[in-house]
Amino acid sequence: MKLIPALDLIDGGVVRLAQGDYDRRTDYGDDAIDRALAYQRAGARCLHVVDLDSAKGGGHANLALIESLCEALTIPVQTGGGVRSAGDIEARLKAGAERVVVGSVCIQAPLTFVEWLAQFGADVLVAGLDVKKDANQHPPGWIPRASGWLEPGALDLYRLLDLLVPSGLLHVLCTDIDRDGLLMGPSVDLYRDLVDRYPTLRVQASGGIGSSDDLETTQATGVDACIVGRALLEGQVSIDEIGRYTGIEGEAS
Repeated sequence: MKLIPALDLIDGGVVRLAQGDYDRRTDYGDDAIDRALAYQRAGARCLHVVDLDSAKGGGHANLALIESLCEALTIPVQTGGGVRSAGDIEARLKAGAERVVVGSVCIQAPLTFVEWLAQFGADVLVAGLDVKKDANQHPPGWIPRASGWLEPGALDLYRLLDLLVPSGLLHVLCTDIDRDGLLMGPSVDLYRDLVDRYPTLRVQASGGIGSSDDLETTQATGVDACIVGRALLEGQVSIDEIGRYTGIEGEAS
């Protein structure tokens, strides 16, 4: 399992939101490039970047900073936030990103996402599926949510993946909304079920990581990668863990 450090951006600064709530925001400064370089020196093989301004309002608010990150790093950058058209994908690829995460369109217009898979290639696009447990389903199921987590998708998680996987989907980033940004541990059952149901998928786990023990628990599910944001920013997970999980010995800072 790879540990992929994450940087979320608002107005060019590094932030974290609790459960995606813009009113529950913690700021970590405007040193995104320095932090990214530190993660790279520690052995990161990829950086995950989310443009939260664009996720909320559309457009390319932090695209210039994302381009600067891509230029400063020698490792790949995976980025999402506000990707609502093929042009948005092209803009991020032109900025230097290797992979682009698509969330709301994937959930609300999956056939459009299937067209993009054919247009850009399965290794370029990541289905960003933020999900919430629906206790009213029998048995309880996972419902992807779009548009800042305000709107539920028409298909539950597994019905959506049953459509996307045969259409070529290779990468999925799945976040348990109720755990995101809260350091309360990963959704082990969710990730184990995804790995078991869809063995061809490269699953990226996200949400809830708050300790080294959480990383070990996540690794045991068989996921391909784990996204870690707040826990690295606040030191609950040591930066040295990056090299441990990527198999690259980090350099001294």
